[in-house]
Amino acid sequence: MPPKPIYLRTLREQRCLSQVQLKALSGVAQNTISKLEGNPDSRPVFATVVALATALRVDPLRLRFGPDPRAPYPRPKRRGPTVRSGGAPVETPA
Repeated sequence: MPPKPIYLRTLREQRCLSQVQLKALSGVAQNTISKLEGNPDSRPVFATVVALATALRVDPLRLRFGPDPRAPYPRPKRRGPTVRSGGAPVETPA
């Protein structure tokens, strides 16, 4: 039976680590971690997978990339009103 997969972002958040902290532990660039977490088509080199898996103490064969399909959909950030340089609010279309 193949090992149960776990997604990079889910595991990082379970370990209460930021991307910057994972960078420090793994030696993998923060922008690479961000790309791996967001892109389901990511194909990192094996050395990157091993570095991340070692830092997170998980079998490299379990590690998956891209958004976790089981994670709750992130709520969109609420935009505040746009303000002109003079301080007057600008109507934004919905």
